[in-house]
Amino acid sequence: IIFDTMAEKATEKLDKAKLVYGAIKGMVASAGDPYTGFLPPDEQKRTTEDLQGSFEGVGIQIGFKGNQLAVIAPLDVGPAKEEGIVAGDFILWIKDEKRDIDKGTVGISLPEAVEAIRGPAGTKVILTLSREGEDKPIEVELVRARIDVPSVVLTIEDDNVAVIKLSSFGVQTNEEWEKAVKNALSKEVKYVILDL
Repeated sequence: IIFDTMAEKATEKLDKAKLVYGAIKGMVASAGDPYTGFLPPDEQKRTTEDLQGSFEGVGIQIGFKGNQLAVIAPLDVGPAKEEGIVAGDFILWIKDEKRDIDKGTVGISLPEAVEAIRGPAGTKVILTLSREGEDKPIEVELVRARIDVPSVVLTIEDDNVAVIKLSSFGVQTNEEWEKAVKNALSKEVKYVILDL
């Protein structure tokens, strides 16, 4: 009777959704691919924000170089660009005192890193970076901001070359693409460079 009561109480404390999500997350992680991950509904919300082209964060695209988390590129607008973060910086440590995040990036997944770096506009996150040519790690404090990122940007060079940069696919991409192409055609350019 005692064991039955204990088992019943333990079962009451278990969150079935967390168990299922944890099991799926473990199965996906066993693939060994840092770009493959499972996102429960609350984390999926961030992916939806990306597709809308607007989010709150520091303005960097991150990924892996080998097994190390790295800055793929700072966005053209945002705190990361303003503070001098550059493509190729390795992210060694992420710290956010208000959200109780203080961890290194060895073994971190991409969704975990995004979750740790992003946050509400006006809050701070500190990134410890390793940069080629620097002897010591660099610590950068960033104040997160609301960032609106167009997925298609058109520039005209030398009056006859249209450069159409496609940085991501999202909800607004088709509309932005059509606008960029119409604008380029109206300038009667001779050459088009598509930057993917």
